[in-house]
Amino acid sequence: MPTESLFSSFAFIGMSVHDLDETIRFYTEELGFYLLRKYKFTSDGLPMAYVGLNEVLLEIFEVEPGAHIERVGIGLTVTNLDSALEHLSSRGIKVARENLSPRSFWGRQVSIDAPSGHSVSLREWQAPDSPSYPDWQPRYEGGQRLA
Repeated sequence: MPTESLFSSFAFIGMSVHDLDETIRFYTEELGFYLLRKYKFTSDGLPMAYVGLNEVLLEIFEVEPGAHIERVGIGLTVTNLDSALEHLSSRGIKVARENLSPRSFWGRQVSIDAPSGHSVSLREWQAPDSPSYPDWQPRYEGGQRLA
């Protein structure tokens, strides 16, 4: 049975956070995600939420105070990195890692800090490279494409 007929897209990416409301605000007000729903399973349970960008959902779970959180890094495509950085700077969001030298794609990338120690990379692809470009090759000394 071909896998292309079984799996069609990401349903969600899960992320634990210390402060659900701060995280919802960050993704919706600063990065333009939408809030699909906020909920909890029981009256005394911890809240959860789905925020989305296009058809991909980020499922956010609030954890008990002091609980350990595994860091999650996500990457967002931007059409114009300079404009995105100008927007974020005007909102008081600082770049955590600038001018990352991409080795796995052609283009530019920076990283910003998100709530609860997570990070968000902002990637501007350089044509013709894209998530579906089949002919990518490394442009750095010693790099080799293996598959």
